[in-house]
Amino acid sequence: MQYLTYEEYTEMGGICDLTAFNRNIDRACGVIDNATHNRIECMEEVPQKVKPLCRDLLEYLVENNTVKIVTSRSQSAGGVSESESYATKTADDVYGDIQNMIYDYLLNITDDNGTPLLYRGCMR
Repeated sequence: MQYLTYEEYTEMGGICDLTAFNRNIDRACGVIDNATHNRIECMEEVPQKVKPLCRDLLEYLVENNTVKIVTSRSQSAGGVSESESYATKTADDVYGDIQNMIYDYLLNITDDNGTPLLYRGCMR
């Protein structure tokens, strides 16, 4: 289920174009559904914090979707030195960042039955 339209996204200050939005919105919403065990789908009204979470996840996924080459280069000439290095995040880093975003937005939110959205206990 998509929790955010492109119009809502741009009104919230979203920076991605329509193509990037369309490529990543289902992925961002899927991450939310996985973390909440699809509890949001069953709610009468989507909680307010879900839309900005969706925006931030989408932009994070777009930003971390490209593979960056890890290099390190340095040179010295006289008394001046210059160095460059590029780092890429590991899959564990990306997963941790996504989990932190989800916890930041949804930690204290409950569904219509009073169950916390992030509850991991027994399922009925």
